[in-house]
Amino acid sequence: MVIRKVLLAEDDEDIQKVAQISLQFRGGWEVDLATNGEECLAKAAQNRPDLILLDCMMPQMDGYEACRRLKQDPSLRDIPVIFLTAKSQEREVKKGLSLGAVGYLIKPFNPMTLAEEIQQILLTEQETPS
Repeated sequence: MVIRKVLLAEDDEDIQKVAQISLQFRGGWEVDLATNGEECLAKAAQNRPDLILLDCMMPQMDGYEACRRLKQDPSLRDIPVIFLTAKSQEREVKKGLSLGAVGYLIKPFNPMTLAEEIQQILLTEQETPS
């Protein structure tokens, strides 16, 4: 899968900046930002990103609910979703993946390897038979 546009749904400005710089310079991707699940859904519908990175804990609508709604929408369900969150307990990971996410990355992340980790998740997903 070729990634050009990424939608990052993250409410922490510092994490937004670090992730955005990493994704732009290490991945060569255009990054759009959302600060909550509602904004994520609206921007996904409007801009049709190649990938959505979702934080679990955001105001107004959390990442889990945003993922659930993305996967229920026929026009958005095929966009890969990867959680990028501090919630690292096994039950949280299972919850995110059960909602249709293709991957789950834990914060703090390494900005030098974030793009490569995302690419690896996407490659693994493509190799997995449906």
